[in-house]
Parts: sequence; structure tokens; C-alpha cells
Amino acid sequence: MKKNHVFSYIAYGLGIRSSLALPELEAGDGTADAVVRRGRLASWPAPASGLGMSAHVTAALACFSWADVGTVLVRDGARIIVDAAPRVAESILRLYVLGPALATLLRQRGLLVLHASAVSVGGEAIAFLGGPGWGKSTTAAALHARGHGVLADDIVAVAPTAGGPVVLPGFPRLKLWPDASRAIGEAPERLPRVHPSLEKREFRATRGFSREPLPLRCLYVLGEGDEMETEPLTRQQALVELLRHSYGARVLHGVKTDSHFRRSASLASCVPVSRLRNRRSLATLTDVARFIEEDLAQPVR
Repeated sequence: MKKNHVFSYIAYGLGIRSSLALPELEAGDGTADAVVRRGRLASWPAPASGLGMSAHVTAALACFSWADVGTVLVRDGARIIVDAAPRVAESILRLYVLGPALATLLRQRGLLVLHASAVSVGGEAIAFLGGPGWGKSTTAAALHARGHGVLADDIVAVAPTAGGPVVLPGFPRLKLWPDASRAIGEAPERLPRVHPSLEKREFRATRGFSREPLPLRCLYVLGEGDEMETEPLTRQQALVELLRHSYGARVLHGVKTDSHFRRSASLASCVPVSRLRNRRSLATLTDVARFIEEDLAQPVR
């Protein structure tokens, strides 16, 4: 492959031209709303090995450095420049480009970016919020196994429209632990690892994936309880959860805070948000998916 080869992709409604291969994304038509390229970022110091991440963030740009991975600059909602560490594997580099870097670019473009997963049910988007390990991807996988399309995993971008908020389709990939993949009938040994040091696997959920934005029907905040139940949240409670689960809430704190708060408050006022409680057990996964379908069949609250 030629060194200067440029790839074309589409994700979150954006045409992306990239000098890095990003096979997780859907093929594009050459449109370049955003560009990903390699470049030298020597003026941005990386953290010492083993110390994690350092960040420099302003309203127009964000620069992230990861020990043993490299440095990524995100600018003006249109450019991602990648300065990779020596010998870093492409698969590892992509985790950071398609994770924090892409999420930051979307936020720079004025979108509400949530740490969530989303599926399409009956032509509408349903999103799941929750902290790490609370089952966002697993719940989306359970619904996908029942015939519903995956819209996005880990990064959910919500855009305002005249007809109400819509979820922009990301890319059809779920990151699942081996026991979760088994629970939906996928043998983990047949799925690639998302990172060489992690057991988590990558599941391509292409069936039912839509390239079109879908209206956001509701959001569920995942929680634990002895009984499977939903509890509608007040607008104030919903706003707290949206702010808590905004992508990069801690790193990007203080950057365009007012506009981010307004977007979150607007969403909390027009889209139902409920807490979904159930026992944290893969044995109930199919029951949870069925329960969500039944809940969605009820009149909109």
C-alpha cells in the first residue's frame, strides 16, 4: 500500500478523509468534513511512561498525550493530527483516534456528545447511559440480537433539528467482554481483541445499521436493583445524568461550559429519561431486552 494513500469514511454524519486506515468506519464518498492525518507535534510534551494521559484544552483545540501511544491534536472540529509513538500498533492507535479524539471533534462542532450506546428500535433511537462496566454495550448487543440495529457504541452524538433531537449514526461496532459475547451467541475466540492487553472483543454489528440520523425517542440510565423496573426522572434529575455522562466531562470541564449546559438542559426538557434497574446478571440479558421493548411499546410519557 502506498504511504500517501488517503482513505474515505463516514461517521456521525461527517465525511472523513484519513491517512490512517480506520477499518471500523463505514466507507465514504470522498467528502472531507473532517481530516485525520499524521504529523509532528513535538511541542506537546507526552507524559512519562506509565503515567497515563496529559491534556491541554481550549475552546478551539484539544491536545492529548498518552504514554507509549503518542499525541493527538484536535482542532476546530475539522482536523485530527496524530503523532504516534515509535512502534505503537495501529490497532491501539485507532482506539484513541476513534475514542477521545473523535468525541472531542464532535463536541467542537457543537454536538452533545454522551458516553453512551444507542440502538434503533422502530425507526427511533434509544440511548443507554451508565458508567464503565454498567452494561451499555451489552444491553445494545442484547437488543441487536433481537433484530434491532446498533447506531453507536461508547460515543453517542445528539444534534438538534427543527423536528427535535436526533442521534447521528456512528459506526457498527460493539466492544464486549467474552462472557457478554457468549450471552448473545457470539464465540469470543472468533472475535478480535480491542487491545492486546484486554480480553474485551470487537463485534461488528452491521445488520440493521442506518446511515441516517434517527429521532431520539428516550434515554435509559442503567442502574442496579432487585426488580426489573423503570423510573421516570424529573428534568432536573435528567440534566444531572446528562452532564455526568457527557463524554470527556472531566477533561473538557470549563470549555464552552455554557453552551454545553444549554444543550444538555434542552435535551432533558424534550426527551424522556428513565432509570432502568435490574440485577447485574448476564442470565437476565434477554429478559432485559424484552422488558425494554415492552416499555417502548407504552405511550410516550
